[in-house]
Amino acid sequence: MNIKELQYVIKIAEEQSISNAANQLFVSQSTLSHALNKIENKLGTSLFDRSTIPLKPTYAGKVFVETAHKILTLNKELYQQIQDIAEYKRGALVIGVTHLAERYYLPMVLPKFRKKYPGIQLTIKTASLAELETLLIKNTVDFAITLPNNNPQLEYRPIFNMDILLALPINHPLSQRHPCQDQPYPELDLKELALEEFIILQPGRMIRETALEACREAGFTPNIGLETSNLDTAHALVAEGYGVTFMLDVISYNAPKKDRVAYFRIKNFNLYQTFCLGYLKGKYLPKVVDEFTQAKKVR
Repeated sequence: MNIKELQYVIKIAEEQSISNAANQLFVSQSTLSHALNKIENKLGTSLFDRSTIPLKPTYAGKVFVETAHKILTLNKELYQQIQDIAEYKRGALVIGVTHLAERYYLPMVLPKFRKKYPGIQLTIKTASLAELETLLIKNTVDFAITLPNNNPQLEYRPIFNMDILLALPINHPLSQRHPCQDQPYPELDLKELALEEFIILQPGRMIRETALEACREAGFTPNIGLETSNLDTAHALVAEGYGVTFMLDVISYNAPKKDRVAYFRIKNFNLYQTFCLGYLKGKYLPKVVDEFTQAKKVR
């Protein structure tokens, strides 16, 4: 059984269709059907129930696919270890990233990585936190720049922090009280925003829970005027005077319209969000992955 045959069966199981799998594999349907028949004849049993639409794997098919995934993982790890021995002059990495990490973190590390390892081909897959978790578990990506979770199938290595700031319109009275916006940013007591209208990230976002808990500790429940899924959107709305929000410091460095926003550290709070390098538990990571942990120290 060769690697290509394992990949063929896995793709058919994923697509639940020989024709769809053939399209994904860039082979003809007849070629893939012939290959599957050859594999089944060699094994002496059917791997898929062809009487159902979509195709369903038989019990033997399920065992085959599960084992094939393990073999492909071991094959890839063997290749990566040999590449490490050969100083990783050539190779490929598939990296999962959040939208935030793609925009604000990768530009800090990729140029240096490319200069040091010009022979390594990188593929970036941008996805939500939940989608990245699935990609990691399915071993579709080698690792991900993501937020930590408590999934027992995954491991997380902290790599950098983003401080959580308050962002106010530049013409807000509290902003006028602190006209100097050089770093380190001035402090602002969160209690002074108790009557303000907040722009808050939607449920499921870690920064939302951190922000709401901080408000509770400050003695008030925030007046939420708008919920959004995107920090860049929240920042743009603050720049237009829509409200106030909690913001990650990295956005304050180079976001559009940053000159129309005033940033503040939160008095008596030390809030930050830790991004991690996430990967499948027990997975071998090539040494070059360490390059993605060098941009910013974790506290």
